[in-house]
Amino acid sequence: MKKEKSQNGNGIALEEPLLKASKYPRHIQMVMKGNYAAAEAARLCRAGFIPAYPITPQTTIVERLSELVAEGKIDATYINMDSEHSVFAAAMGAAIGGERVFTATAGQGLFYAHEVLQAIAHFRLPMVVCNVGRPSIPWNIWSDQSDSLSQRDTGWIQFYGESSQEVLDTIIQAYVLTEKVRIPVLVVLDAFYQSHTSENVWVPGQNLVDRFLPPIQPGPMTLDIKHPRSFGGLLPPEHYNRMNYSFWKAMNEVENKAEEIATDFGAHFGRPYSNVEAVNIGPQTKLVLVTLSSITTTARGVIRDYPEIGLLKLRLFKPFPKEAVRRALAPLSGDALIAIVERNFLGDNEGAIMQEMKRALYGASYKMYDFFAGTGGKDVPPVTIEKIIHRAFHQPEEANWIDVG
Repeated sequence: MKKEKSQNGNGIALEEPLLKASKYPRHIQMVMKGNYAAAEAARLCRAGFIPAYPITPQTTIVERLSELVAEGKIDATYINMDSEHSVFAAAMGAAIGGERVFTATAGQGLFYAHEVLQAIAHFRLPMVVCNVGRPSIPWNIWSDQSDSLSQRDTGWIQFYGESSQEVLDTIIQAYVLTEKVRIPVLVVLDAFYQSHTSENVWVPGQNLVDRFLPPIQPGPMTLDIKHPRSFGGLLPPEHYNRMNYSFWKAMNEVENKAEEIATDFGAHFGRPYSNVEAVNIGPQTKLVLVTLSSITTTARGVIRDYPEIGLLKLRLFKPFPKEAVRRALAPLSGDALIAIVERNFLGDNEGAIMQEMKRALYGASYKMYDFFAGTGGKDVPPVTIEKIIHRAFHQPEEANWIDVG
């Protein structure tokens, strides 16, 4: 088999098979669970520092990374920490030191790290973290997006993956984005439906990723021993205000930059992505389902039998892709309905997606209804999607709970 050598940013030569695949050149097709796809993405992105603390259902991500480090398949420092708070504190320190950082968490782990999430974002530190969504109390380890959605105001960019392939590809794109805008990125996948379910995944060759993702470069908040500075000191109001203004400007660039990176990724790897995906949305559409993550796949299958129903998949969630959502829904007629499917409950009358949709569509006259389905890991099979469709057409309320009991 012909081989070629690739060179990473640290001058470490690796050998990799020069493979031609029928669908995606320079890829290998593998069967892997979503958590392994996330770990594989971190390896391909040459993460240099991996602090870890196990918590179900993300544990196999960091376990797999520990194996890869031990086997010499990834040149990284891997450290077992004593808590998720410590994980993110170590991640923050490594990012200030100029390393490319990766870790994973879930549920209470993400909640416990809340204080440090704020610090990482407002220090404008680039890193990518994978969150395997689960709720908190009552104690539950199954699929739910309440953990990540409750952290949407910490300043992190958030992406939600529909498949294991999308999780792997999004992590690669997320590193390009975070190192351009200097804002950390959370990539979220559903517990068990994705994290522990095996799928076919096209894994790109290392050289292909290296050409798309260059070595990390120092930024304004990178430690430089030749030019000593203090980090995290007390800021007077005028400086704090100026830093937040700079952060605000950068966050307002994310929607366009994420779209540009997704387009470049499609040209480079052959798999196109966008911030949102519109399916069958036009003047003839009478109802649009709005979804995140794995519920999207179920909804895709259902609407094949309903030519009057469309689908709006949200991939970028934070900052909310206002312009993309408005463009996607623009072809709708005035009497079209929007049904939002929520796998979260944040203690409010509305779910997080409904809140963001109302903000994005303020001033428009869309008829929107909220549907709670699948919280705490409750299954959302095709029949549940059909119940949502029926309720939306016949007896919708502002907020609707489906399959309670």
